[in-house]
Amino acid sequence: MDEKIALMPIKSVCVGRFVVDVPRHAVVTYRPSSIAGWCVSTIQESDEEFRLRIQKRKDMLTSSQNERGGASIEVEREVKRDKIHGKIFMFDRKWTTLISSGKEMISETVAIDALVRSEDISYDFKADFRRPTQIDQLEKIIYQLRALPEEQLPMERGFCIDHGFILDPLTVEHRESTSIFLGVEEHPDLAISLSTSAGISVGRTLLQRDADSNIQHEYSSRFHRLRGGARSLNGVPGEEVLARVDELNGAKVHGFMWESKEDKNDVYLPSLTLELDTGLGRPGNPVNSSLSDTEAIALWEKISSSLRRRPVN
Repeated sequence: MDEKIALMPIKSVCVGRFVVDVPRHAVVTYRPSSIAGWCVSTIQESDEEFRLRIQKRKDMLTSSQNERGGASIEVEREVKRDKIHGKIFMFDRKWTTLISSGKEMISETVAIDALVRSEDISYDFKADFRRPTQIDQLEKIIYQLRALPEEQLPMERGFCIDHGFILDPLTVEHRESTSIFLGVEEHPDLAISLSTSAGISVGRTLLQRDADSNIQHEYSSRFHRLRGGARSLNGVPGEEVLARVDELNGAKVHGFMWESKEDKNDVYLPSLTLELDTGLGRPGNPVNSSLSDTEAIALWEKISSSLRRRPVN
């Protein structure tokens, strides 16, 4: 089986500023991404469905009121340039009383959302509690958006999201983040994930947290360390812990994790976490791993050793 894994056909997936090779038959699912405080999600729909969704959103906001009883919607801005089109809405103004240096101040925030479309793919940008002037920042980010067909890797500098790509300039202040999850039909108990977040510091390292794990100390006989220590992946420094666990119901499962040593000032050294777990059953009912230790490590090696920064011009 480990030889089969070594020869397994793969596909390359762009995740943030990185690429990872995964089994070609794996189902890849993205979670919503985050850019500069906006949650970004991708929607597969027709042009007509997109048009109706915008109209429904406008109608709902037009009929709503803010907390002072005024019209909720304040700005409806059209987006139209090159292959990008859609709408930005600013609405739901809120007033908050603050005390600063003994003086009373009023802080005003709004919600700013956008529904945009490019090359038959729709993207929603959503955020509450923004400053009204940040509508211009969102519009700039939207015009940096490009649709990304399945399994295509962009050549420009920027950040990959689900079926999309946001061109630079993006900086650590944008706190870009995204994550993917993988499932393999032949191994329903197997789950693989990769997440990336720039501009943050996670504090204690993976090895430090592992050494201080109360559960492992309490049930030490059930945890079997297969490998652990410092490990760099294609120039990205990090640490890994690979373990087999004997669950309370008797199931034998795997928990593998690698984390980067991030630099919160460098978008190319973000907080990266790669995980592989086996033995996943119904909640609270783990099952025996469908992979042996050797097979699980072989699959982990194939995927983890492929993680790399995306080459750019």
